[in-house]
Amino acid sequence: MLRIHFTAADLGAVRLAADADPLWESLLSQHLLRGGATPPVLGDWRAAATARLTPQMRALMGLAPPTGYSADFLTPTSGVRDIAAGIDAVLATPLEHLRADLHRLVTRRPSSGWLRRLADGDRRALSALAAVMRSYFDAVLSPHWELIASQVAAARARGARRMVDGGVDRLLTTLHPAVRWEAPTLHVAYPVDRDLHLDGRGLVLMPSFFCRRTPVTLRAADRPPVLVYPIDDELGWAAGPAAAPGDRLLALLGTTRAAVLRTVALHPHGCTTGELAARVRVSLSSASEHATTLRRAGLLWARPCGRHTLHTVTPLGYALLDGASRAER
Repeated sequence: MLRIHFTAADLGAVRLAADADPLWESLLSQHLLRGGATPPVLGDWRAAATARLTPQMRALMGLAPPTGYSADFLTPTSGVRDIAAGIDAVLATPLEHLRADLHRLVTRRPSSGWLRRLADGDRRALSALAAVMRSYFDAVLSPHWELIASQVAAARARGARRMVDGGVDRLLTTLHPAVRWEAPTLHVAYPVDRDLHLDGRGLVLMPSFFCRRTPVTLRAADRPPVLVYPIDDELGWAAGPAAAPGDRLLALLGTTRAAVLRTVALHPHGCTTGELAARVRVSLSSASEHATTLRRAGLLWARPCGRHTLHTVTPLGYALLDGASRAER
């Protein structure tokens, strides 16, 4: 069990990570590739990703075993928006952190010359690490990044809405089934027993596509506190569009806009742009563009909801959907 202890200052400094983090998603996807319990919906992804792995990528995965300790320096920040910035942050790891992390890693498994050179801060070893981190992301995650980012954005929007509706208590209470909030302590199902005292530093909550079963955090207590947790199992990975509009509606609006309108109608309390992107399986920019077009046509309403925009269907939009439904009968 992991127990995260909050002070009053910490409760005022809880925040949701702004975006999917390419470093955390890379590390956690490596756990899935090396572990045995891949969800069926990700089976095709795992097979394709495994076929693309080079010997260098397999060596990288040695820093992130599926059980036990994974090197903290591989995920130094919370909410890095692109892989290049993330790799730069890894390369800027203080030498004492690098050595401490690798020492903790090699106490559990045999060391190698590459790991020893990394622990010494050897520039060639660090350059090789940067290159393989980039090649892994490009081969394994980049082809799916829009979907990953949209799923994470939808989960973040759900969390933000809960926090707006009920404050930090509501957010922590509903975070994940493996989490139990008993103020001032967050109890998290965890493979080892430990306590994390935030001591006024706050906590970043990060929804993750590749985090499975239970949340994870860094081992080193002196790093910025973060709790990475699995998103709701609404994976659109193998699914088609969320809606199947009739032919007449398709002819009028086009496939994607019709799906957007139907999707919003299925959620009367509204959808954020991120949720739309995840459910219709389009990019965030595409979801925003289609929602804007439908709003200008008088079919959707849009209103601010924290940092997001909440979309709902107008009476005209419902009338159009109802008319199309009747025509298809």
